[in-house]
Amino acid sequence: MKAIRIHEFGGPDQVRIDDVPLPRVTAGKVLVHVHAAAVNPVDWMIREHIYNPAGADRVPLTLGQDFSGVVAKIGARSGTSFHEGDEVFGETWGSFAEYARVPASDLVHKPKNLDFVTAASIPMPSLTAWQAVVDTAGARPGMRFLVHGASGGVGAFAVQFAKLKGAEVFATASAPSFEYLRGLGVSRIVDYQHERFEQEVHDMDVVLDPLGGDVQARSWSILKPGGMLINLVGEIDDDAARQAGVRGVMFGMRYDTEDLREIAALVERGAVKPHVTQVLPLERAREALDLNQQGRSHGKIVLEVAWGEAGA
Repeated sequence: MKAIRIHEFGGPDQVRIDDVPLPRVTAGKVLVHVHAAAVNPVDWMIREHIYNPAGADRVPLTLGQDFSGVVAKIGARSGTSFHEGDEVFGETWGSFAEYARVPASDLVHKPKNLDFVTAASIPMPSLTAWQAVVDTAGARPGMRFLVHGASGGVGAFAVQFAKLKGAEVFATASAPSFEYLRGLGVSRIVDYQHERFEQEVHDMDVVLDPLGGDVQARSWSILKPGGMLINLVGEIDDDAARQAGVRGVMFGMRYDTEDLREIAALVERGAVKPHVTQVLPLERAREALDLNQQGRSHGKIVLEVAWGEAGA
């Protein structure tokens, strides 16, 4: 099978297409024909050895995590309700490939009215946004959120979840995303290329920060006393948070199939809409990673996988 792999950690030149054996399916595991795999910042961070949890810490390594596809084979003694031919989605290490081995317990049924590309775009960004906005911040009517990078994978879901819970949402973005964000009901969009958000918005209950650094430093002053900045990357400046009289929260997403099923139900009935803006073939994975790393993708990039019969 074809797989997008690295043999050394490093830059874009480490990414290559390899022919590799099909993953061996053992007890508790499922072999999935991958139809689509979404690109996330974690994918190039793993490549560059910035973030390498167990399962993504040794080379050679197949990249990718979010996927959608069809169950091809179920390992013995898996104790699962899934069957061969079921359409599924979720997360697993090594999704940039024609086939992926997935723990049976990590699979979720793909909503029937979603195509594979759309389904693949959901898991990591939607779970991050849900757990940050709903679980951590407790979004509800009367709250004011500022979402930085609001047209990105996490940001687009965060805006929609906050609105769904009745909160008012403000956003930073660039001009190509304005129409999309207005359509989601964002109250005020700050053009970060030409405006200083700290001069345009104030009295926020929550700031969702996927950028860190200077953006975080400038965000403390726009929070209400007792407000919350949820940091998705880097470190929290605890001294700055104390001086501003607010909370800084270091956030880490956990993979939770119950949360993902709840989100899938919202997407299936049209209450939440994934924001896929570019679809590329699997062999252009290096280009897709570069676009994501350089911040040149407004919305999600998804790799479409052309697949054949197992064993081909």
